[in-house]
Amino acid sequence: MDRRTFLKSLGAVGALSLGGILTGCKDQLTGASTSLEQLPSGPPADGIPKLTHGEIQLVARPTRWELAPGKVVTAWGYNGQVPGPEIRVREREQVRVVLTNELPELTTIHWHGINVPNAMDGVPFVTQEPVPSGGQFIYEFIAKPAGTRWYHTHFNEKDQLEKGLYAPFIIEPSNSQQYDREFTLALDDWNTGASPSVSSGNSGMGGMMGEMMSHMMGGQMGNMMGGQTPNYDTYTISGKAWPATQPLLVHKGERVKLRLINASATETHTIHLAGHALKVTHTDGNALANPEEADAVRLAPAERVDVKFFADNPDIWELRCLDGDHAQRGMKTVLQYEGFSKSARSRPAMDRALRVWSYANQSQGMMSMNMSSVMTLVGADGKFSLTLSGGMMMNPDVWTINGRTYPNTEPLWVKQGDRVRVKLFNMSMESHPMHLHGHTFRVLSINGQPSELLKDTVNVGHMETVEIEFDADNPGNWFFHCHKPMHMEGGMISLVKYR
Repeated sequence: MDRRTFLKSLGAVGALSLGGILTGCKDQLTGASTSLEQLPSGPPADGIPKLTHGEIQLVARPTRWELAPGKVVTAWGYNGQVPGPEIRVREREQVRVVLTNELPELTTIHWHGINVPNAMDGVPFVTQEPVPSGGQFIYEFIAKPAGTRWYHTHFNEKDQLEKGLYAPFIIEPSNSQQYDREFTLALDDWNTGASPSVSSGNSGMGGMMGEMMSHMMGGQMGNMMGGQTPNYDTYTISGKAWPATQPLLVHKGERVKLRLINASATETHTIHLAGHALKVTHTDGNALANPEEADAVRLAPAERVDVKFFADNPDIWELRCLDGDHAQRGMKTVLQYEGFSKSARSRPAMDRALRVWSYANQSQGMMSMNMSSVMTLVGADGKFSLTLSGGMMMNPDVWTINGRTYPNTEPLWVKQGDRVRVKLFNMSMESHPMHLHGHTFRVLSINGQPSELLKDTVNVGHMETVEIEFDADNPGNWFFHCHKPMHMEGGMISLVKYR
């Protein structure tokens, strides 16, 4: 496929659209058009079903969705809701999902973090033909590995993901630790056009340097350097913005687990729960060898973090995003103990230095990398070096790997049974959450500092170097790409190909 055809399949889908595309991108408010009023409404937040076992029916369709009182948008959801239904199965359970497409354009589903057979991976024109409007496709796979996974569209993500086509997918291990209470929170951002929108800068440089420069420049570094990032005016937790977010109801003495999923197309989110110490137990659904205590956790797009805490401080406490004005614009809810009224004033975040957990915090020697060691492809013997670049002012929509854009990027050729090592170096001014389909990888080092994390998505900040390693144990052609749709559509994709 040539670049023009590929970009049509991922980007501006006018030529591929099967019928009139709904206008705007999550921006049609109630009364703005008759088409919005005619759309069916999704279920209320407290009535969202959780699908378990057997055959699962998913219908992708437009729906009216209320983010907050009086703020209704034209969303695209699974089964009429945003996020879609949470799918929860046991590890190694056979899964069969029937997708019906009632959207006015093509679509697919990607099972993010689940090591499915290649034909079930949901990448249009690579692993399957996209599902036409009015069509169906059946996905069948064994649920593995256990952990916090998610599913989302993989066609025209710049529009479809932004409109709400995503949902949690939880794979429970057979010997899972028991909790008294568990909550899954999906984080997202919307541009409704209802109020002045802002850019937090969290989609920019990333890493230690990015965080420092973003604070110094008021969050505008990414935009100054040519990055084209959306401006959002509403931030949601599981499809709702404060004060419509659902409270987390607990009893004193309970052990509580939180599964956090960053479904944003561009934004990093730092989540803090006041009044409680969090213990980080999993990243991207995979257990940490040594769980770490923190007051807040940072998630780049597509990443997941599991935390646990002990409900030992009865009151009503805020859970909120600490970045920019995300909480003021909706990314906030409360932890509410039994016997306390929701109408009471919740306690805000404590005014002190917070311990923020991020695997990038392991990085100490950010500027000590050997530039010559990361500029060229090493070879096809299982060791590769990839330089991420692009997004400059003259070509802000072009994003490259080793100077090339997909489909002209060099494949990473592997053989089944190989242990494959990839070094990623980011020369661009934007951060890149790099996601490998069909495999779980080990993060070996971040800027030369050893790491022991197991992940499927790793965020590489400006001028950072990250080394990963994975076992070639799932044959096929697999996407390896930046999970920000604008970067992916701009060309930042390579294929891992089995010989």
